[in-house]
Amino acid sequence: MWGDRQLRRYGRRRVLGGIAAGAVLAATSVAVGRTRPEDVEVRLRETNAPVAAGERLEVTADLEGRTATTVEARLVVGHDPETIDERPVSLEPDETASITLGYETPRVRRTQSFPVRLEAGVDADERTVTVLGTDDGESAAIRPDADEITVQPGSTVLFEVAAGRRLEPTDLEWEADDAIAGDLALANDYTFLTGTGAYLAAPETTGSYDVGVTVSTASGSASHDWILAVDSDGREPPAIESLDSDPDADATVGVDDVVESRLVARDPEGRLDRVVWIEGQNRTVVRVDDLEGERDEATLARAGPGWVAAGYPTGARVVCEDGRTSAEATVDGPEIRPPFAVEIVETNEPLEGGDRLDITVEVENKGGMMTVGDTTQETELLVGTGRERVDAATVTVPFGTTETVTLGYETYPVATADTFPVRVESPDDAAERTVTVDASG
Repeated sequence: MWGDRQLRRYGRRRVLGGIAAGAVLAATSVAVGRTRPEDVEVRLRETNAPVAAGERLEVTADLEGRTATTVEARLVVGHDPETIDERPVSLEPDETASITLGYETPRVRRTQSFPVRLEAGVDADERTVTVLGTDDGESAAIRPDADEITVQPGSTVLFEVAAGRRLEPTDLEWEADDAIAGDLALANDYTFLTGTGAYLAAPETTGSYDVGVTVSTASGSASHDWILAVDSDGREPPAIESLDSDPDADATVGVDDVVESRLVARDPEGRLDRVVWIEGQNRTVVRVDDLEGERDEATLARAGPGWVAAGYPTGARVVCEDGRTSAEATVDGPEIRPPFAVEIVETNEPLEGGDRLDITVEVENKGGMMTVGDTTQETELLVGTGRERVDAATVTVPFGTTETVTLGYETYPVATADTFPVRVESPDDAAERTVTVDASG
């Protein structure tokens, strides 16, 4: 959680942005609100935000085609969505293409954060970006949005600044009392993802604390200062009312299935701003999405097993405009079954109607190191165009190995030769062959 890891306490001291980033960072690609598309899948890879107002904002995404198709890729910007740029993209089956769309940002006076979404076909991926206003100089405080904030004891506050370029933790020098330091490793990872500087304060006792930051800029440096007061009459932290997984922890899904984490957040002050999604394996920030108002919802959807397959939960924290954050909520996702590939290697043809048809099948566990689910699955035999289930076998296949199983059934006596399809299926694969049964003697 964002309050668990404390720096050693030496009284008031200067905290360098890169010191506490002890967690190993993982490159993770996720998407919000995605549905399984028929033509193309969109994965937003990166943006060059933050940028200064008037400069070009660029969004890069990977488009993966499932079939040969041409789609219109669109860059949609803002809380009131507007298409800013678009371009046709042609894809071959199983081809992945990278595309960059962008536009010249308007010369706004105040720093703004807003969503950008890249759409292609029926799929889309979205991210929040920041544009530095012309009146804010070379850096601007994003949150808290006032010079002073008073919160209740036990609250955690996110301090965040932006410059007209992407910041890294080493570009910032935070000054704060060690006694209020929160999870600075996670704050640094937030900086890596968003390009904005971040510090987490988690004061445990009442009082007044100074928090300051010096930001490296093109012309030298810029500074921002806040007063953080902790009092029983202060503002309450926001709360996560619910965080659910669909499918849930009792379910089993394949490696290509979509898993959604759904969150409902509430803030008594009506100042919800964003949700920070945290993967449970390496404790890294994988996604930041917009919220607003007093009560709002968000969904993190991802195709592929990710950290859930290794048994780790999905975490989330809600952040308000003034920097107040919720406690972290976590949810366990479904078990991810390893994909079993099936291949028909032999039948006992030729045979006459009334004889037993035997189908020899090789079942291979093609799961990777991240798919450590149940290695015992059922393989079915389906016969005819109506795919009648005539036999099944449960087979255990350890990771990286192949097992052989024989399925079959007693065919019907026939007056003339009969040709029909036979199909074997695992939960995630299938193989089919046409067989012929000769006339009964």
